[in-house]
Amino acid sequence: MAEENNVIYFDHAATTLPLKEVGPLFVETINSHFANPASVHLLGMENARLLDKARNEILYFLNMKDHQVIFTSGATESNNLALKGYMERYKGRGKHLIISMIEHPSVMNVATYLKDNGFDVSIIPVDEKGIVNLKELENSIRSDTTLISIMGVNNEVGSIQPIKEIVEIIKKHPNIKLHVDAVQAVGKVDLPFNDIDLLTISLHKLGGLKGSGLLIKRKSLELIPIVNGGGQEYGLRSGTNDLANAVVASFVIKTTVKEVEQKRKEMKELIKPLYDYFESRKDEVIINSSLDNPYILNISLLHKKAS
Repeated sequence: MAEENNVIYFDHAATTLPLKEVGPLFVETINSHFANPASVHLLGMENARLLDKARNEILYFLNMKDHQVIFTSGATESNNLALKGYMERYKGRGKHLIISMIEHPSVMNVATYLKDNGFDVSIIPVDEKGIVNLKELENSIRSDTTLISIMGVNNEVGSIQPIKEIVEIIKKHPNIKLHVDAVQAVGKVDLPFNDIDLLTISLHKLGGLKGSGLLIKRKSLELIPIVNGGGQEYGLRSGTNDLANAVVASFVIKTTVKEVEQKRKEMKELIKPLYDYFESRKDEVIINSSLDNPYILNISLLHKKAS
């Protein structure tokens, strides 16, 4: 919760107030390091080094040593690049994609696009708690399956998906890679980051800036770009690099991933009175979420219709 001008803000799953250091850091960077990182003069090369430093710091704090960071405009672009880029690049190996039925529209609608363009898509059901059915997932794998995309944490009911177990399933199938939309997971729950092949992050959900996201991919993977141009971001997202956003992203990731367990404990203590209140009114309210993820509280009112 955040309280400002007598407003209690309960919508952090949609966006967060930027960390207090973010504004000054952004302004300082755009003023002190304004040169184009692609330029070959001294100022440009210095900014290119700062850009690489930001990438390396993000990989370090997420423990993703076998990966590369691609800076994007947000999670929607990252998800599009991950799914379209991977499925198009490796369609010679197979054209089958598996997703869950509760994916964000930026995954679900991309899957629809791929299906309309000659790919096969399987949609895995979830149980009453919003958890992916692992047996259904394993049974859906085919010889032409090349990618599985499962969100880390659902943004509506807060269900934490069994990513570690999914990783173990995929290890039995060397030609299949895993994409995780981790928008609601980073800094909140533990994920086996280095075992994930493609990872999506949105910075404005973590105290960063809107219009700023990450796609982190395993170095060995190739993607077909959805934006062509001058070859920035490993040729996958051409356009002049936004150094200030990259520097801020590095700071936000570093700040967010520290003391995950302690922050989760504090959040659980903060939200528990609300759970207790709704538990005391079971004749009126159903709680759909769980304290396993104290960052999202979802309820249904038994005698009220949604307006």
